[in-house]
Amino acid sequence: MRAAPAGFRKAGHMSQIPVVNLSPALTGASTGAGTGADAGGGAASVVAELRRALADVGFLQVVGHGVPAVLVDAAYATMDQVAALPDDERRALVRPRASQRGLFERIDDQGRVLSRALQFITYDDLAAAEADGAVGGHPDYFVPNVWPEQLPGFRAPWLRYAEATRRLARTLMSLFAMALELPADYFAAPFAKDVTLFSANFYPPQPVDADHEDVLLRAHADSGGLTVLHQRGDYEGLQLRGLSGEWTTVPVRADAFVINIGHLLSRWTNGRYPATVHRVVAGPTPANQRQSIATFFLPNVDTVVTPVPTMVGPEGPRFEPITAYDWQLQFMEKYVLTNTYAEPATA
Repeated sequence: MRAAPAGFRKAGHMSQIPVVNLSPALTGASTGAGTGADAGGGAASVVAELRRALADVGFLQVVGHGVPAVLVDAAYATMDQVAALPDDERRALVRPRASQRGLFERIDDQGRVLSRALQFITYDDLAAAEADGAVGGHPDYFVPNVWPEQLPGFRAPWLRYAEATRRLARTLMSLFAMALELPADYFAAPFAKDVTLFSANFYPPQPVDADHEDVLLRAHADSGGLTVLHQRGDYEGLQLRGLSGEWTTVPVRADAFVINIGHLLSRWTNGRYPATVHRVVAGPTPANQRQSIATFFLPNVDTVVTPVPTMVGPEGPRFEPITAYDWQLQFMEKYVLTNTYAEPATA
């Protein structure tokens, strides 16, 4: 057995991650125009749990979410198809990292694949965005998705999975609005033409040697509204950094989605709800592997994000208004393209 990565030695107890059952809000109460103060009983209890989790941790797991397991399994099965392709065919699908569309592989100096990701957004191309009125003055954002066309039936499972997890994200944004003492539909318009990014990730087994990198996905916080993540594998490699700096391991649960808020939602809350830093570490043995599917729920490209009134105190807003488009460009430059990450400064 390999020595445990540094992250494992530092990771806290998994019970620190709140688990919230959404079913009372989905089946027993309206999430219409009410606020957190007057929401029905089922939703009110869920809102209270979410409020505590977001303010204290910024990360949680949700169960009773209504996403069928068969959709999750079908999405993972498509990535097994990609993994089964001959190396030359799979490598032919790899795209430049900056495009965020298609297949990417992160390879170390020894030529080993540290991670593989297939990424696509809500709109297949510019024409699809134009047909839905989603361009918002930024046609350059809508780079075409790249699908492995040699795999018949590959795209259909992803469209079903994407719709289900976007629906879950909309429900969560409604509940988050109530947690902020806002109308439940407060975030409906900003996400009416969402440009959600989906990423199916695979972390293959890693050999043991002195030069091997134990951190497979470096520490960062996500860029957008919220992230809906499903994970599976034979070890628990997702870790979040608590407010006091300690690392906590997120348990793998087949019935749960991991939820965390990104920088844009943190800005909406005037920084009251933190965009929690997290990372992925290698497993404790060279045979361990991990998969995850992330739904990065992103608002309309022309949405102007500014702190909501209920989160601004006498000190005033901590952040200047910024469009989702401009913020995403900044995030790409600071994290994806330069291979670095730093906490954004407040205005």
